Amino acid sequence: MTDSLPAERCNKCRFWLEDMSNRDPHDADWGFGSCRREPPRLVEVIVKPLMPALAYGQQTDPDMMPLDLVSASRFPATSAIDWCGRYEAVADEVAA
Repeated sequence: MTDSLPAERCNKCRFWLEDMSNRDPHDADWGFGSCRREPPRLVEVIVKPLMPALAYGQQTDPDMMPLDLVSASRFPATSAIDWCGRYEAVADEVAA
């Protein structure tokens, strides 16, 4: 099965951080993690409940605590065998 996997996949990329609580210790190609290539993005379904409802015509921005924004942002979640086309090898693999 591993012959059909792309060589440039998330679990071989330098930007991928594996979720150690959700992995198979016997299979490095099974697991989940997050891609750290780009900054985290706000997740609308998390942000929306945190934002106060503005009255019609109100011209001020809602005040959000920085902690609320941090808890409402996430790095993209990926499978170990996903790929995106922006792969960069881990330093150990480049030297090999």
